[in-house]
Amino acid sequence: MKSINKFVKVAKQSGIRHISDFTDDLTDIIQLTVGEIDLPTPENTKQAGIQAIKNNYTKYTSNRGTETLRKTIANFADTHYSMKFDWRKEIIVTVGASEGIDLALRTLCNVGDEVVIAAPAYPAYVSSTIIAGAKPVFVDTTKTNFKMTADALEAVITPQTKVVILNYPNNPTGTILKQTELLALAKVIINHDLYVITDDVYDLIVYNSSGQAQSIVTLPNMRERTIVLNGVSKSHSMTGWRIGYVLASMEIIDQMFKVHQTNVGTATSISQIAAIAALEQDADNPQKLVKIFKERKEIVTTALDEMGLTYVDPQGAFYIFVNINNLKISSWEFSIKLIQDYKLAVVPGSAFSADGYVRISYAADKKILTEAMKRLKKAVNDLKTIANS
Repeated sequence: MKSINKFVKVAKQSGIRHISDFTDDLTDIIQLTVGEIDLPTPENTKQAGIQAIKNNYTKYTSNRGTETLRKTIANFADTHYSMKFDWRKEIIVTVGASEGIDLALRTLCNVGDEVVIAAPAYPAYVSSTIIAGAKPVFVDTTKTNFKMTADALEAVITPQTKVVILNYPNNPTGTILKQTELLALAKVIINHDLYVITDDVYDLIVYNSSGQAQSIVTLPNMRERTIVLNGVSKSHSMTGWRIGYVLASMEIIDQMFKVHQTNVGTATSISQIAAIAALEQDADNPQKLVKIFKERKEIVTTALDEMGLTYVDPQGAFYIFVNINNLKISSWEFSIKLIQDYKLAVVPGSAFSADGYVRISYAADKKILTEAMKRLKKAVNDLKTIANS
């Protein structure tokens, strides 16, 4: 039998899902793994979806997404990014922002092209790059406050470099780039005539006074070379509804559309109706989430401080990236030990191409987080005793 596609064979399954699946048959496990908010979808949004079903809105839509949703997204972009995107030509509604990652990379990359990714990195950036036939090139950010810097980017660029992927607020660290840092990156990107994919799915879950993080697409001369990924999964507790979107120039969108049309045809009609309500009637939901997450974050950071563990203080999203190097154990071994001996699941840093750390999601109830920190403290104390013996 002839061989399977070599790029697919090389790509790895998500380490996040791997560790989550490891716990499927276990009881009394506290799951702080998958980036999924425990809170329900906002009521107006749910009712819009229910009404869509009652109205038999269950057929195909336009491949690019419904006119109403694309107009709603364009209005959101006008307010959020202070930029105009033509709803007819510059927007595609996708099956979650994850589809957007695949669309963008398969549209932009030829075999052998290089894609620059800041490590630690969301696993799909790596696997999608490989499946597209391109080569992931990592920028280690552990020595630069978990931010991609202009100097670090410049250092890895070769004649084969085609794309830079940015994700701020970052998963798994929660870091955000300042405008000066974005401007420095933009200068390098423009000088080398590169494309940018900016994954902005967490940009409404931010703990600063403005309530949002600036995107590189808003900078001078960046719009035509940038693909924006966004959606309602994180901002509106809608991971299962599977609605994201991409914003880009008509020239890029027209090519991405071919991949989207071939892959999925359309995003779900019912979910598109719900997404309209999310962006309009429930537009204040992200602010509500931020208030809740600040309290949850405090529970985790206070406990980590008491344990003597260092971590990246998140400025956005709902994760904490914890340094476990002093425990003298790999992140995978630590994560498995937590599951087996302490009934607690977190994601090993190796899943994000950054061993020596673990990611804790605080998208869980405060009582659950309090108990989780008790279990983590017991594990850390036990490992410190072993390391010092």
